[in-house]
Amino acid sequence: STTGGGTGTTTSDTEAAAAEQALIVKTGTLDLQVTDVDAAVVRARTLISGFGGYVSGSEQSAKSDQPVASITYRIPADQWDAALNALRGLGTKVLSEKTDATEVTGQVIDLGARIQNLRVTETALQGIMAKATKISDILEVQGQLTNVQGQIEELTTEQTHLQQQAADGTLTVGFEAP
Repeated sequence: STTGGGTGTTTSDTEAAAAEQALIVKTGTLDLQVTDVDAAVVRARTLISGFGGYVSGSEQSAKSDQPVASITYRIPADQWDAALNALRGLGTKVLSEKTDATEVTGQVIDLGARIQNLRVTETALQGIMAKATKISDILEVQGQLTNVQGQIEELTTEQTHLQQQAADGTLTVGFEAP
């Protein structure tokens, strides 16, 4: 890529910056045995809030007349390990634990490059549109422009979603009484 008059950012600069800050999507499940499910759920919510996280979903029911809960938390990536350790401490026993980390840096960089290329196309189409005089030409260019703008919007949404997934990990914690 080239810069326009030394004022733009090259793709290689963007790639270098992204490589320094790897984007990793963290997901996991943790199943805990606790003495009091309701109290553990309240304590867990307070703990997660303290780490800057929040509850993104919850389900509570009973299994053999014992309360059980499954709570999904969004936890800032840089607080993931500390939050996991704190949650483990709520249980009398860890029944199961699974975590996954998926690198998405390359996908985000690729989406950025595709968006950049589509923006160049959008600008070119806008230039053609400004010079078009025949209605048929204007309608054809308008159709292409709408298509390109839709692609930009779709890719930008996908890129933002990946960045948000990497910023906050998703952890589902199950709580059950012995």
